[in-house]
Amino acid sequence: AVVSTQSTGYMSAIAYARKHMVESEGMTKEKLQETMALLAFRPSTECSKYVNLFSEARWEALVSEFRSSNYDLHHLHSDSLLSTVLQSGLSAIKTHQCYSSTEKSGDCPVCNEPLNTLATTLPFSHCTQSRLICRISGEVMNEHNSPMMLPNGNVYGERALKEMMAADGIVTCPRTKDKFWLDQAQKVYVM
Repeated sequence: AVVSTQSTGYMSAIAYARKHMVESEGMTKEKLQETMALLAFRPSTECSKYVNLFSEARWEALVSEFRSSNYDLHHLHSDSLLSTVLQSGLSAIKTHQCYSSTEKSGDCPVCNEPLNTLATTLPFSHCTQSRLICRISGEVMNEHNSPMMLPNGNVYGERALKEMMAADGIVTCPRTKDKFWLDQAQKVYVM
């Protein structure tokens, strides 16, 4: 109705309003009366109640309302499919370690920015089975690559420690830079 008053004249705007503007679920009687009153005012009005309805900000609100109605009409989701799939993937691998300053993994997508920020509102994954991964090599620690605990409490794969071992049998912990003899490392058994 506002566009019609600006371009084609008041009589055609009134005819349009009579035909298309009816009281419905989204259009209350008060809102309908307010909209019809716009036909009596020009965009240059100084009446505060109607200045807001003629403002440019009102067009942004109308665009937003139209998009929302269009999504509802066609049963669309306002988020993109990519966003939905990304969020479900991040939620599946998000753990509490992803937000610990000392436990982050360079290979974990959730541990690294910007995905870390995107995942803050998502729930943590529920893991019923877990695997131990060596922080040095990235290999799974199992019966073929036993988890070995250094005297400082850090655990690494046996293969990675043997590869890091210097000629004199000393291993340097990559996290603390402490030096230990390889035979000081103890095998860890997980039940």
